Amino acid sequence: MLRDVSGTWAASMQAALAATVARPGWWIMALAAFLVRGGFLLILVPLVSPPSASALATTFAPSIEAVALSRQSLQGMFLGTIGIAVVVAVLGLAGYVGSWLDLALIGDAAEAEELEGVPPSRPTSAWRSLGLRLAAHLPTFIALAYAIVRIVIVTYQELLSPGDPAVPIVVRVIARAPDAVAAVTITWLIGEAIGGLAVRGYVDGDTTVRAIRRAIRELVATRGLATLLLTNTAVLAIAVLLIVVVGRAVDRLRDDLILAIDPTTLAAAILLLASVWVLGLALLGAALAWRATVWTLETAHIREAPEVREAAVAGGSPVS
Repeated sequence: MLRDVSGTWAASMQAALAATVARPGWWIMALAAFLVRGGFLLILVPLVSPPSASALATTFAPSIEAVALSRQSLQGMFLGTIGIAVVVAVLGLAGYVGSWLDLALIGDAAEAEELEGVPPSRPTSAWRSLGLRLAAHLPTFIALAYAIVRIVIVTYQELLSPGDPAVPIVVRVIARAPDAVAAVTITWLIGEAIGGLAVRGYVDGDTTVRAIRRAIRELVATRGLATLLLTNTAVLAIAVLLIVVVGRAVDRLRDDLILAIDPTTLAAAILLLASVWVLGLALLGAALAWRATVWTLETAHIREAPEVREAAVAGGSPVS
């Protein structure tokens, strides 16, 4: 146990990888948690063509005009309220399911033979876990509000003064407002890390406030920053690879459909798309499970290593 808890950072990464590779069930749980919390939008990116400027104008112009001219009807306000309530309820349910899956992963890690240094977890409500994650994402919500306003303004400017028509309007808007995308991405990744550490701290016995404070301190430490950089780089690299490869497979299938190629070639294109999609999701799930396991093991190292060292010194035995 001492070897796993107080080992080097590289040893923690290797131990987490060994435990993750040996348990494909963790891949499914990690991928499911990611998808229900909004990750499904990522895997839909290669399947959806970016809307044109005319399509955006046709879709949103009536609503924007009604709001600008104060022509909202009572029925419209009622339907809007119902729509917002449904969206909030769906998001809450998705967050609950994702938190429950996260807790299941943490509990399984405590029983893994490769991770003997991880302490057993205490029973924790998924709602409490969700609350901790939402608290950690307060900066993300602020960044998201800024990004929405920024993108709306930039989109309006793009519609008034469009750029290269050969480039999709979504790409042109992102190119004009990279700060908005960067702010949301960075705060989201940091919020995910702090929220995950806070949940693990609460599972280990911390109070809510103490769990969040300790999570922030653990993240800004050298090992925490290194873990954040390595794990997120791996996840983002696989996500980008998934989008690119699946996107090319979709383009090939779309071309085959347009050209009305023979059924055998069309079936091969469909099989190729399904294969790369499943393989990409499996790799993404493995990377997500590895990231979750790494954070669980690192939390155990940070919180238990000092106590282990004190016990070893008191007993007169050196700590490696």
